[in-house]
Amino acid sequence: MIQTFNQKIISHTENFDHIIWDWNGTLMNDVDIAVDSLNVMLAENNLPTKSIDEYKELFGFPIRSYYEKVGFDLQKLSFEKLCERFIDEYNHKRAKTANLFDDISDLLSEIKKIKTQSILSAAEQNHLHEMTDHFELTNHFHHRFGINDFYASSKIARGHELISHSGISVKQTILIGDTDHDFEVAQALGVSCLLISDGHQSEHRLRALTANVISRSK
Repeated sequence: MIQTFNQKIISHTENFDHIIWDWNGTLMNDVDIAVDSLNVMLAENNLPTKSIDEYKELFGFPIRSYYEKVGFDLQKLSFEKLCERFIDEYNHKRAKTANLFDDISDLLSEIKKIKTQSILSAAEQNHLHEMTDHFELTNHFHHRFGINDFYASSKIARGHELISHSGISVKQTILIGDTDHDFEVAQALGVSCLLISDGHQSEHRLRALTANVISRSK
């Protein structure tokens, strides 16, 4: 019998009391708008634009390194101004045109009945609150932890704060995300990790890190 994606999630998390969700690319299906926003910036700087497949091979953290990989010369261009430009294109123009992945609301509702759920995101804190409110998901989460600026820095420090705030053992916690940074964060926090290959990085990049990778399409 072929499991649905939601059944896969339920199966992989049944032995945990606390699920920490990543936001972008895990709950919100925003790869298209992220690529569109990036391509506006590349075109403005006379650089080749990227396909979604190319993007998934390049995207990662820290964002400074990712910007260099896609072609921005940070010796000549301000990293901070590039981040501001991305925020203008992504947050202000496109974010609310994105959708949640299919059946996510139903999945979160089902899990909420028996487990604690949190979000740990590299999105700026106020924007994270705005977006979860926009999608009417706020009441599914006990904690929503973003970061305090728009530079999408590491989530590790905030992750430690979240674990402490939750009061739930790391042994009973699993982090679900879509990037190698989510795997890195999980290792730093000492929690289990499940990666989803339908987000911002390609499946083969994720499987190079762990066998705990699932897909919505397989």
